[in-house]
Amino acid sequence: MSRRPKILEGERRRALAVLVTLSFGQAGAMVATAFATRDVFVFLRERGEAMPVGALAVIAASGLALFACRALEGRVGERAGQSYAAAIRRTLFLHVSRMPVSAVARRRSGALALRYVGDLAAFKGWIARGLSRLISAAVTIPAALVVLYLLEPWLLVAAIGPLGAVMAGILLLSSSLGEAHSDLRSRRARLAAAMAERLPQGIQLRRSGRLRTELRALKGWSGDVAEAGVRRESLSATVRALPDAGAGLAGALCLGTCMHLGLGIPEAVAALTALTLIVWPLRQLADVADRRRAFLVASAKLDRLLQTPRMPATRIEAGTQDAPAIELEAAGLPGGGRIDLILQRGECRRLAGPSGSGKSALLLALAGFDRRVEARRFAVLGQTPEALAPGEVLYLGRQAPGLAGSLRREVTLGIGRMPDDTEIEAAVESAGLGPMVSRISGLGGKISEGRRNLTASEQAGLLLARALLARPKLALVDADEIGLGRQALGRLLDHLASVGAASLVVTSDAEAILRLGPPVLLHAPKPRASSVSSDS
Repeated sequence: MSRRPKILEGERRRALAVLVTLSFGQAGAMVATAFATRDVFVFLRERGEAMPVGALAVIAASGLALFACRALEGRVGERAGQSYAAAIRRTLFLHVSRMPVSAVARRRSGALALRYVGDLAAFKGWIARGLSRLISAAVTIPAALVVLYLLEPWLLVAAIGPLGAVMAGILLLSSSLGEAHSDLRSRRARLAAAMAERLPQGIQLRRSGRLRTELRALKGWSGDVAEAGVRRESLSATVRALPDAGAGLAGALCLGTCMHLGLGIPEAVAALTALTLIVWPLRQLADVADRRRAFLVASAKLDRLLQTPRMPATRIEAGTQDAPAIELEAAGLPGGGRIDLILQRGECRRLAGPSGSGKSALLLALAGFDRRVEARRFAVLGQTPEALAPGEVLYLGRQAPGLAGSLRREVTLGIGRMPDDTEIEAAVESAGLGPMVSRISGLGGKISEGRRNLTASEQAGLLLARALLARPKLALVDADEIGLGRQALGRLLDHLASVGAASLVVTSDAEAILRLGPPVLLHAPKPRASSVSSDS
């Protein structure tokens, strides 16, 4: 079952009812225009004395009614489309916010961002322009055919063949159009992902001698996108042009029928008026086919993303007061072994082990950022990690959250409290960030995306300042990974001890090793057995 929001929910259901009403209004105006036009030409043929003011008024009023209905249709459709796009954004963000960091890391950031841009345009376009026009065409096209029948049944017989062929052509080409949409989106996603990776490293790639290589690759990717785009647009333009060909052929057949049956000029003009009014919804129907295929392709991609693994849903609760900070029983490790650990409240231990033993992965799982490892017991403060309230566990590592914005927000992100500026300034100064604060013009100064406007030591200092402002019950610190030096790490451990927080720290600093005592040791992963074949 798809996790996508339902199209007909809340205000969108009401919008659909309005669109149906507007479609019937357009159909009524079209019928009135055709018959009023006939009456006017009857007057012109017979040269009557009384001018058909009523018919002229109907033609004018019908034109205004069509104008109002189509303008309002666009407004209502756009509002419904924006509502659906907002619902998709919310659903997508909620899903990604529950994806383990390891699952997010396997996806390219450019491709993930495309779900928020290119695919949302397809969703909005289907609701705002596709579904609304489908409703309009479903009402107005039959109404125009009814006009032909009322004028002369044989006129309907003459027109139905070409118009039916147009609709059949739209349906037949829509399959190829869907494949073209899928191909274009796949190539565009690859280009977006590649450029999202390369653009932030532009000068580095140039200085590494990669400029010509990257330009050749960009030319190739752009050519692939252009080729797919031309194919899609060619099919789309063909579909949109079919109504003009059908209307021309139907018009010729209707005029021939009028001459064959000896119908008068008023009936012929009324028939042509009805056909002219059919062309507009037929063109809309062609555009509907294009947008429908784009919607189906985007839906399939979004459904696949929404089916990716998520962290289990839990209710946020405070940690159990008398429970240990960490309880691990027979917890699986990448090395193939298992670990038992009980870390009491206020206790500080070092997490040690060779590269690849799973130190960082264990910290992420304990922080609730990644899936829990297989274990008979895996608890943090007596709860599952993802159920704990913000601020109870402090994680300092490569995956610590960060957002572009003010320094004030960055140092208080995720600590579960909002200190005043005086306290923030003191923490920032204690973390050795005084010169940085001056450079970016105070706590309101901007930290760029990925903290790219900070040096490596400033980034480490920012996380230290965040820790100094926090009052966690448990701290999980990957000190080597974030580059905390001896003094910074000593200051952090002093703060954690002063607030009574338990801590599990990954560090190779000799002084910290002595201070933290016997380590929690993880073992190296076992090498995979290789099969060696021998000739007998």
